[in-house]
Amino acid sequence: MIMTSGRRRIPAGESLADEVTTQAQALVLLWDRAEDWTVPRIPPSQLRVLTSLAWHGAMNLTRLAHELGAIPSSASRLCDRLEAAGLLQRQISPGSRREVTLSLTGQGRRRLDAFAATRRGDFAAVLNLMSPAARTALLDGLHQFSDAASQVLDSSAHPA
Repeated sequence: MIMTSGRRRIPAGESLADEVTTQAQALVLLWDRAEDWTVPRIPPSQLRVLTSLAWHGAMNLTRLAHELGAIPSSASRLCDRLEAAGLLQRQISPGSRREVTLSLTGQGRRRLDAFAATRRGDFAAVLNLMSPAARTALLDGLHQFSDAASQVLDSSAHPA
């Protein structure tokens, strides 16, 4: 079944998923570009740790591993490297001396802010090349996509 929207023919089902995947590559490439401009470079796996801590706040290693879909020993090694770089800190939890709390350092927060600023600039440059109607349609579609993705992500377990 083919639906039409304006001048474009929009495929349904898996064909639509293939088309969205193809078109999303530009978004992914633009998103990842900020990593290439950071010196020293932070590998994507370590960036995920920092982003998770920024999003969820301080947490213990078990929760971080769960958020990353990783085993605790792998998450711990990532944290070791980030702590050595001064981007993450470990502290004894106030609630339990046996538990360690992980959080961003000021330097870690500044690095994430620099990533975000680079990404915002790149996206602004692209969006300025689009018509106002296309920008509105994109934003509306992304809101709906985000809502639907949240439902899918909330209902599925993290991969091992």
